[in-house]
Amino acid sequence: MPLIYSIMSTDYRWIKLIDFRLLISSVLIIIALENSPPVMAAPPEEVPRAIQDFLEGAVADFKPEGVRSYDKHSSGMICVEYGLKSHTSTFKFDAEYNLLESTSDRFIDLAGTFAENDDRQPLLRLPSEVEHTLRALFPSLEGINFLKAVLQGESLYQINGIINSVEVFPVIDQKGQLLEYSIDRDGDGLGDAYELNCGFNPNDSDSDKDGFPDGLEHLKDGDPLDPSVLPKILKMYHDLESNVMVITVSTCNGKSFFLEVNMAGGKGEWEKLGESVLGDGKDKEFTIPSDGFFVNAMVRVGIEEVDQNLVLNADVPTRKKSNKNCNIPSSLRGREIAIGQGKRLVFRSTRRGEMVEGSNRGNMVVPFSYTFSKPDRCKARLVLTFTTRQGFETMVYELTFVSKGGGGEFIAKKFGKGRKENAGQGNFTISMNR
Repeated sequence: MPLIYSIMSTDYRWIKLIDFRLLISSVLIIIALENSPPVMAAPPEEVPRAIQDFLEGAVADFKPEGVRSYDKHSSGMICVEYGLKSHTSTFKFDAEYNLLESTSDRFIDLAGTFAENDDRQPLLRLPSEVEHTLRALFPSLEGINFLKAVLQGESLYQINGIINSVEVFPVIDQKGQLLEYSIDRDGDGLGDAYELNCGFNPNDSDSDKDGFPDGLEHLKDGDPLDPSVLPKILKMYHDLESNVMVITVSTCNGKSFFLEVNMAGGKGEWEKLGESVLGDGKDKEFTIPSDGFFVNAMVRVGIEEVDQNLVLNADVPTRKKSNKNCNIPSSLRGREIAIGQGKRLVFRSTRRGEMVEGSNRGNMVVPFSYTFSKPDRCKARLVLTFTTRQGFETMVYELTFVSKGGGGEFIAKKFGKGRKENAGQGNFTISMNR
C-alpha cells in the first residue's frame, strides 16, 4: 500500500505542475495581447480628399481614424482598407480616384445569394437611405431594377445599373453602406481591379489579341498575355448509348459562340453548324451524330463579338414571379412531341431521336441528335442536328409551355450550312411514347 500511494502521489504532483505551467503560459499570452500595438490608421494627409469624400458616403458613421491602410500599386491602382470594429471593407480606385472594386468581410458570396432570386423590383421601391447612397456614390449610374435579400437579419439591396455603357451591380445595406461593387469595363469576365493587378488591359477584352477574351483564358488554362498559349474551351466525348459526339464549349459573357465543321479536311472548307449561342459564363453543349459523315470530320469553335450597347442598353422589362406551373420535363427521353402536319419528334434516348412524318406512302423516319435546355420558367430550347448528304442540318425549336403543361406554342428555325433557310411556327403537344 505505501508504495502504491507514493506512485499515485507523485503522478498527482506532476499533473499539478503541468497545469501550473499552462496557467503561466495563458497569462503571458493574455498580457502580450493586451500590450500588442493597436492597428494604426493611415495619416489623413496621405489620403486624397476625393477618396475621403467617397468613403464618407460609402461607410456609415465614417471616421478618418478608421482608414487602416492606404497603398499605391505599381499599376497606379489605389487600395484602401477601412475598419473601426471587427469588420473590414476594402476599396480599390484607379489613378483618377474612380472606384474599381469594393468588398466587405461582413458577408461572403453575395453574388451567389442574389443569383437565387429573380424577383426584380423597380428602383422607385428602394429605401431612401439606399437611394441616397446610390446617387451620391454613382451620380452617372442609370438604374434598371434591384433585388432584395435578407442575411443575418439585415436587408441587402443589389442594384442593376449601367455606368458609361457598362453593367454594374452595387450591393448596399439597409443603412446605406456600400458592401460590394466591381466594374468590368471591357466585359471579359475579369474585374478592372484584378486585371490591373495581373498586368492585363482593363480596357481591352483581349489583351494579347489572340481572339479569346482574357476572362476565358484565365479560367481555362490560357495566358491572357501570351497569344501562343490558348485556353482549353472545347471538350468532346462519344456517347456510346446514343451514338453521338457530345461537344462542350466553355463560354463567357459578351461573346457569341458557334461550331464549325470540316467534312473533307480541306483548308477552306469549314462550315458553320447551326446558329450562334450567346455566352453567359456557362458550358454549352452541342451534339452531332457520330455515324455517317462525322467519321472523318473536324470540329472547331468560333467566337464572335457582341455589340455591348445593344445588349446593355436594351429595355429590360421587370421580371415578375410567375405562379404558373408549366411542368416542363427535365428530360425528353421516352417522350414525343407532335408539331403538326403529321410530324412527330420521338426521343429514344437522352441525346438521340427521330423525326417521323406520315404520308400516303407510309411514315418517313429521319434520325437526329439533340440537346434540350430550359432557359426560362415556361420556355425550353430544343436543338436538333440531322446528317445529310451535304453534311449537317440544324433545326432549333423554341418551345413555350402553357400553364398546365403538355403543350404550347413553338417557333422553329432551320439552318443549312450555318445559314437560316426558313422558319415555322405553330402549336405542339408532348406525351409519352406509345
